[in-house]
Amino acid sequence: MRSEQVEIPVSVRTEVGKIAAKHIRARGHIPAVVYGRGVEPIPVSVDEATFARAVSPAAWYSTLINLKIEGDDGPDTATVMIKELQRDLVKQQVVSIDFRRVSLMETIQTHVSVRHIGESPGVKAGGIIDHVTHEVLIECLPTDIPEHLEVDISELGIGDSVRVKDLADVPDNVKILTPNDDAVIVIAPPLREEEVEPEVPEEGALVEEMAEPELVGEGPGEETTEASSE
Repeated sequence: MRSEQVEIPVSVRTEVGKIAAKHIRARGHIPAVVYGRGVEPIPVSVDEATFARAVSPAAWYSTLINLKIEGDDGPDTATVMIKELQRDLVKQQVVSIDFRRVSLMETIQTHVSVRHIGESPGVKAGGIIDHVTHEVLIECLPTDIPEHLEVDISELGIGDSVRVKDLADVPDNVKILTPNDDAVIVIAPPLREEEVEPEVPEEGALVEEMAEPELVGEGPGEETTEASSE
């Protein structure tokens, strides 16, 4: 379990809209919004380097954050978690964040990452680790959110798998909402030689690769929408 909460200072901003957000990013800050039940959303900005040091990408949606909000009406505090985050994969840059206020006394739903530990006999024999599920949806109090869940693969041979229902050492006060039969890790057979031979384009053919920004929401399967933080 997390023994500490992360503290991040933010500043209330009066600039809103796409052009303003571009100017904020040019100054090394991330445009963001703080949401909460019964209160008006607060547009803020957070220093990009400060955010990167405080919250790792693997824990974006499972970290409990104390925001120190500096505004014209004086400092304020808010206990929040990240509701939605938009990232530009081309520039490797977080471009907007939506924070949501949380109560330490109410359960919430969020995603936590799943990591594997140990060495698989199947991998030693030439198998390949297929990490099907990188995170699972859980429900618990904000203070009980685990940093991650672990899967021990030290007894998995080629063809063996671990499903959500097989996850061990899940705390009693944490409920997993991801379907029990969803695969987490599979030790797949090695690829045949003909499966890994690169395709050679025909002479004169034009090969073009295009990259576009990826929008990251609260979890897998969500539609990617333009973030409202701007």
